[in-house]
Amino acid sequence: MIHWVKGFLIGLSLVLFFLGKEEDIRYFQPATITIADSSSLVTVPINDSLYRQEMLQKDGTVGVPLNYFMDLHTGVCFDNKCRPLKIRVYWNITGRYLGFELYDGEFLSKYDHDPFSAIEYEKLHQLLADPFLPLGDYAFEDLINHTDTASHSVDGVSGATAKDVLEYVVPGAAYTTHKLYHVVHGPVQQQVIGLTESSLDPHLFTKILQSTDQTDRTWALERLALLPELNDLVLDGLIKILLEDEYFQSYLLLNTLTSSQLESEKLQTSLFQLIGKVDAGIENLIFNKLAEAPHLRPAVVEQSLPNLKQMNGPQLVKLLKLYSEHGINSANLNEALGGMIPHENSFVERQVLQFLEKQGSSPDH
Repeated sequence: MIHWVKGFLIGLSLVLFFLGKEEDIRYFQPATITIADSSSLVTVPINDSLYRQEMLQKDGTVGVPLNYFMDLHTGVCFDNKCRPLKIRVYWNITGRYLGFELYDGEFLSKYDHDPFSAIEYEKLHQLLADPFLPLGDYAFEDLINHTDTASHSVDGVSGATAKDVLEYVVPGAAYTTHKLYHVVHGPVQQQVIGLTESSLDPHLFTKILQSTDQTDRTWALERLALLPELNDLVLDGLIKILLEDEYFQSYLLLNTLTSSQLESEKLQTSLFQLIGKVDAGIENLIFNKLAEAPHLRPAVVEQSLPNLKQMNGPQLVKLLKLYSEHGINSANLNEALGGMIPHENSFVERQVLQFLEKQGSSPDH
């Protein structure tokens, strides 16, 4: 009987514990890399006049950083009274905001002490996820009309917050919104970016390039020059992007390639193989980039020979211009071009004849 009563009391205490335990508040958007994670501590100074925080880096099972998070311990004040706030803020490895968590019954409040509603948490989450809000250009003092602070809480917006930024804050929580936005998109974000840049290698670069979020892919392409060499994994990812025919990302990719990277024979031949497979705008970018290469590899010239007769007029003219700029003088190329004379397009024929004349060669017709 005693054992039964003791077991019942233990069971009852566990039920009461879990019934009394409030659920944590979590708002997240998709991460860049979804893999099992472990954690390693990275201590960084946060540029805040009052606090020095610790930021954690979560690592994947193969040593790839998964995300970063920081436990922010600060005060949120209303009516000259402050309560401590503990909130965990997350970034993915490119510095893109991921989300936030509130643990152990913590919650966000408005100036009238009312807790955030689910709708207000969602609005805050959406605001923090937008890196282009003008809120980032304002100091907190800019949000407040100094002539009206006596009658309203410092965290309120009803008459106290500048009207032109009302849509960029959670009503009644201007200070909270502003504080978190500047944590998410301020100096800490730059530290996150710096940590990832310092460990960027072909494997990590490719993982980021595979993100379904275009801003992550753009982040990677902007840092393509950080890779001294482009291995097969990276090269396959870059070619895949060019084949998508998205002009901005293709322009960014090609514009970021360095002279050293352009010396790669595999890169040159891979780019040339895209001629006729991508739209004309991206073709022009490829021809222009190949023109910037320190040396045009003989393999590119040899690769072009079987394709000369399949090229349309504009493509052939651009190819001849590319070869002229690199001073290409190949007997095999000259023979193949001579075999195209006469040509059904008189303009193309003149371009071919001019090229051959500069090479000291002429078609045997």
